[in-house]
Amino acid sequence: MNWNLFKKKDKEAEVDPLRDLTLSDLKPGFVFDYDLKTWQVTAQHVYDYDGDRVDEWEISCADEVLYLDREDDDELEWTLSKKIRLNDIDGDLRSHLKEHEDPPETISYNGIEYSAESSDVGHFYENCGDEGQEFIVWDYLDSSEKRTLSIEQWGDDEHEASAGNIVEEFQFSDILPSG
Repeated sequence: MNWNLFKKKDKEAEVDPLRDLTLSDLKPGFVFDYDLKTWQVTAQHVYDYDGDRVDEWEISCADEVLYLDREDDDELEWTLSKKIRLNDIDGDLRSHLKEHEDPPETISYNGIEYSAESSDVGHFYENCGDEGQEFIVWDYLDSSEKRTLSIEQWGDDEHEASAGNIVEEFQFSDILPSG
């Protein structure tokens, strides 16, 4: 029998389920490190824009809640955002929405000016469920194209807003499953 005790095993065939986890593998209960804090995934949702899918993970650390979105539109793009109050956006956005049915082309929030990038109609699937809720979203970018702001309309006149940053996958580390 010809076998070699010192021959290396095929390393590519071996997969370490802990070491090989990526952001795309996140599920509720998973934990990971970002910005010197440990975050836990508390929920996973899906946005469907006529077949184009955006995955969203609700994450928390202490009393802070953020939303990590993954969009695969020619290339993978990650956005980390938080909910903001509509009233914190400069100007009378609510009146503008009632009068024009759309937000303005430019918006200012926290001293940063954002320009309209896109708008879309989609369906939101909470916890990846089967029943989607229809909504409209208007997305904005600042001049650096690194900061984002979104306004969502649910039903006839319920609005929500979020602001965030485009992030890179390498900024996240130590992804571990629950349990």
